[in-house]
Amino acid sequence: MKAVKISTYNPKNQKSNFELYALCKGLNSGKPLEQPCPNCFLIQCKNQQELDMYRNLLFGLWKAKAFHPYLIGSVIPFIRINEFKTLLAEQIQHLKGKEKIFKADVQKVKALEVKERQMYEQLLLISELKRIYIARHLRK
Repeated sequence: MKAVKISTYNPKNQKSNFELYALCKGLNSGKPLEQPCPNCFLIQCKNQQELDMYRNLLFGLWKAKAFHPYLIGSVIPFIRINEFKTLLAEQIQHLKGKEKIFKADVQKVKALEVKERQMYEQLLLISELKRIYIARHLRK
């Protein structure tokens, strides 16, 4: 897979069909984004397959906190674009031939996140229900 073009996002630049964004500032640096923000990198892919591969790769690296060792800055940590490019290139090389297995694992992680969100919402409902049971016996 050829290297994609990675640059700092500028809203004045023309948008292409196969673009992906990655947050570059804060503890969520590297997080893949569907919509651009002022603090993000632009990843321009050649086709949908390449876009999906980079989206899955970014999601996996972000979840594994692979960008954390590269963060610099004391108040608002950020990742430099050269280190971002190098890390992505290394990981793409490492994943050659394992794309299907990696994609399946990313899908499993996303499914687990959905379950986790559902459980969290259920816990909030249980907590609210406990509060209501007690509150209905108290004077207002």
